[in-house]
Amino acid sequence: MSLEVNSKCLAFHGPLLYAAKILKVHNLPGESEDKEGIPANLIDKECYYIHYQGWKSSWDEWVERDRIREWNDDNLALKKKLVEDARESQAIKKKATTKPKKADSKKKKTAGAAPEEAAPTGPRIIVHVPHELKIVLVDDWELITKDKKLVSLPCRPTVGELLDKYYKEISSTETSPVVQSQLQEYCKGIRLYFDQCLPAMLLYRFERLQLADYAQEPLHTVYGAIHLLRLLTTLPELVASTSMDEQSCDVIVTQTDRLLLWLAQQKDLFHSNLYENTSSQYEGVALGM
Repeated sequence: MSLEVNSKCLAFHGPLLYAAKILKVHNLPGESEDKEGIPANLIDKECYYIHYQGWKSSWDEWVERDRIREWNDDNLALKKKLVEDARESQAIKKKATTKPKKADSKKKKTAGAAPEEAAPTGPRIIVHVPHELKIVLVDDWELITKDKKLVSLPCRPTVGELLDKYYKEISSTETSPVVQSQLQEYCKGIRLYFDQCLPAMLLYRFERLQLADYAQEPLHTVYGAIHLLRLLTTLPELVASTSMDEQSCDVIVTQTDRLLLWLAQQKDLFHSNLYENTSSQYEGVALGM
């Protein structure tokens, strides 16, 4: 199905996909049309003027190609999953902020039931993931879970190389010794977190078999940008399991938001040719793990 005028599609608005209709198309090969109304930053790009179904026309907007998905069963399933994930995330946050009633606690203690696993009670932080990186994460999910592809390893650049480059670039613009020290400690901490968390938290089931080939190596010397991005988006969960003080949390949020913005500017780090096809043998073993 092609994305053409008057066709239905799905479009990202924030982290979710919504049903939409394409009203205008700009910058397709061989086409030339009136460019009036197109934002300056989209003039030289393939973009679409869309109407979100059920929304007021004041929400109509020009969007880049990477915010559009064709109307098909796979993308409708993705739309549903994103909604379910968002609801689950909201439920977890609500549960974490709701204190159990004392009477309920006493009842559980006297009932003799096995204790339930407690929700994290540590500090809560929010990191701000740029929209373009949210799209990268969705594409990553599709390539691995639906297309059964893998990130080619070892990556270039690796997580370690990226953090070194980031530190050199940012520290050269900082005059405060305190901020430079915080930046250095942050990069060291992220590298350590990455090596510890990747096997249990940062891999899809389909990727676990691939890890076996590199299990004896420091993982920050093997994996690259997309797995670093996965780590940064799970930091709130990791921090919630610690007793970190408020000042340390503030530093982590500031540094993480800054690193995410930097990653969003590195356009060559995230593209589909970083992934490779797998054999039917690998697929059979990996899915049976």
